[in-house]
Amino acid sequence: MRHPILFTAVSALALWACSQSGADVKPQEPVLPQITVSELKTENGKTYVEVDGTPFPFMGAQIRLDALINCENKPVSAIEPYFQKAVELGVNCVQVPVCWRWIEPTEGNYDWSIVDALLGYCIEYDLKMELLWFSTNMIGDSFTYFLPRHIISEPSIRLWRSNEGYSRPEYGYTYALILDADWLLERETAAVTALFNHIRYWDSNHGDSHPVITCQIHNEPDGFVRWRYEQDGFTWRDGSSLSRERAWEMVLNSLDAVGKAVQNSSYKVLTRTNHIKADNVSSPLDWGEETVSPRTVFDLEGIDFVSVDAYRQTVSDIRKEVEAYASIEGNYALVGENKGNYTHTPSLILAAFAAGGGYDIYDLATSSVFITNSGGTDDPDHGVYTSDLQERPGFTEEVRKIVKGLTAAGADLAATRSADFAAFNISQDSPQENVTWEQASTVRCRIRFSTDAGAIGFVLDRGDYVLVYATDAATFELKTSDNLHEVVTIETEGGKLERRDI
Repeated sequence: MRHPILFTAVSALALWACSQSGADVKPQEPVLPQITVSELKTENGKTYVEVDGTPFPFMGAQIRLDALINCENKPVSAIEPYFQKAVELGVNCVQVPVCWRWIEPTEGNYDWSIVDALLGYCIEYDLKMELLWFSTNMIGDSFTYFLPRHIISEPSIRLWRSNEGYSRPEYGYTYALILDADWLLERETAAVTALFNHIRYWDSNHGDSHPVITCQIHNEPDGFVRWRYEQDGFTWRDGSSLSRERAWEMVLNSLDAVGKAVQNSSYKVLTRTNHIKADNVSSPLDWGEETVSPRTVFDLEGIDFVSVDAYRQTVSDIRKEVEAYASIEGNYALVGENKGNYTHTPSLILAAFAAGGGYDIYDLATSSVFITNSGGTDDPDHGVYTSDLQERPGFTEEVRKIVKGLTAAGADLAATRSADFAAFNISQDSPQENVTWEQASTVRCRIRFSTDAGAIGFVLDRGDYVLVYATDAATFELKTSDNLHEVVTIETEGGKLERRDI
């Protein structure tokens, strides 16, 4: 979620009013016995996520709930249409921010009204949710819209930054915190524990459907040292120098502590964080090149896997990003964010899965506050739908076609290794209208693909059977290593996942 830093003349009163959620404090419920909802599995060289014991492929889209509530002043009831659109698009999960300020309006008192509404929408629309924990580290910044007043107003936990207190209409006033200060971590881990204990309690009273499947800890936390540290001159409050090594240590300590709070709650799900890019994935830190290795984050006990916010718009680049993160043994190579308005989005999604990863679209529909206050030259509207939830002519439907094919493949898709995933018509960024017998292989099958309708497609080789899908009319020819003389021909009009025993 990268948006240029903006200075604005919006008054303090307006900024604070924009950030209020209208919380009603409610008592905390009893803590139930712990359950494990999601975990990582590695099989045949492929690491994937299991949800309730079943392999789950992440094909998601993000809903920027923080902007919709904080700045567009939408009630949580107005968020339901976003879940409806997610279902229409065909995704199986949504990524939804939950701000610390919403759930703990005053110290030690919790309000679950927003969280409960989200959980209800997940059940109603049969979607899973990746909870994005928005709190102390938003690409290196600490914002008043995300943090409770008793946290952000505590001077002992603040660093000094050259532009302290500047205002952004999307996020409020900006500070930098000592992320691993004992006082701060004690309160943040208590809030996170209460949040996931509540999710467990709520879920137990609503059918045990387990709607939340992961928790993202902070947002692009490596931005703290990759960008903000130098840009904004972070120092200690007394003016003494803050080393880059100590700044990175703060980031790691906070990620580890908050992640462990989720893991130790009564509702245990996988924890992840989202790294900005894939440089030096497997190397130690190299401050000379100003790089921060995602491997050091993956090695934290409190973080189960590290995703990448790729922001790449070519097939070759997205493959490289996924392959880099998949090269970390035991890591699930999820594209945590990639713009939903990239022209080649269908091909990018298919390429990410073929390389062994998953894909979350950023975003479903961009909040008007980001479009209005973007600055710069980059197109600020990243949604696969328009900001008012309308389809983009000639685009949204093309994205839907590949999304629905992938989600239909379900557990098979999640557990299939790259060597048994054959993707077609993505050798270039834009699909070719006419393809004559493009060839690819799995470990067991030789496959040819043809289309005169611009289809993209895939074959998953599952051993005793294959799953075949194309977005539009296409023909597949398959031969197995057991019988190279017999050709299995599958003709499809597109849009339907087919299974063949071979």
